[in-house]
Amino acid sequence: LRGTSSMEQISRDPLELVAQTVGSDHQYPDGFMLFLGTLFAPTQDREEPGSGFTHKQGDSVSIGSPLLGVLHNRVTYSNEATPWTFGLRALMGNLAARGLVAGKSLH
Repeated sequence: LRGTSSMEQISRDPLELVAQTVGSDHQYPDGFMLFLGTLFAPTQDREEPGSGFTHKQGDSVSIGSPLLGVLHNRVTYSNEATPWTFGLRALMGNLAARGLVAGKSLH
């Protein structure tokens, strides 16, 4: 499936959405913020006609932006996923340390 959407069409403040979802069972705020731009909802039936579409364990899901690159994950339950240890601060520090963004290393 492929689709596009615009953040200009989002109806709720991203910080409000993250505040309502982040916790021990959903600990991925960096990725969650990227997914806020997906107003795309699959309308094709996954299995039987009229049954709609739902992700299942093991599905491969990608979302991308020309400015940010691609986030690729396999669907699993949040409480079974590997704990989040490399967030946005670590990413920017890594990029700065390798000279890929302006500024000094955060490490």
